[in-house]
Order: sequence, then structure tokens, then C-alpha cells
Amino acid sequence: MVKKRSTKKIKSKIDFPYKKISISWFDANSDSGWLTLEEMQKHEPALCHTNAWVFEENNKFIKLFGTYSIDKETQSIEFGEIICIPKIWIV
Repeated sequence: MVKKRSTKKIKSKIDFPYKKISISWFDANSDSGWLTLEEMQKHEPALCHTNAWVFEENNKFIKLFGTYSIDKETQSIEFGEIICIPKIWIV
């Protein structure tokens, strides 16, 4: 029998104003080797999918983070897995 892991929510003393989203977007796809004509014709951008919190958004880009931690001493948020995606790449 598989033992279930506890997922108890821990309340933080800080305000967490970030919204979680799921987006799909195109990313540049490169190849530094030699390609045949057929391989070159098939070469396309990569379709990516991201689940993350929105740190900042404007008409040019969206800045996301996938993980965060709370500093025990300062109670400030530290951000990880950061990505800034140009709006024109979003599907």
C-alpha cells in the first residue's frame, strides 16, 4: 500500500499578490549542424507550456516565476525559475 504524503498548508505572514497562470508560447529553435533540404523545411519553433505565477506583465512581455521561498529572517520572497516571454511569442 502506498502511503499518502501530507500536504498541510502553511500560512505565511507575508502578502502574496501573485496570480498563477498557465500559458502556451513559441520559443526559438536552433540547430548548429548541417541540415538537409527536408530537415530545413520541417524546422519550426518549439511550442512550450508554462505553469507559473505572474510577477510582471505589460504590453511587451510577461515575467513569470515557477518557484519561490520565504526568507526566515526577513520574511521576504525569493524567486526561482524565472522566465520573461515576449508577448508576440504567446499563442
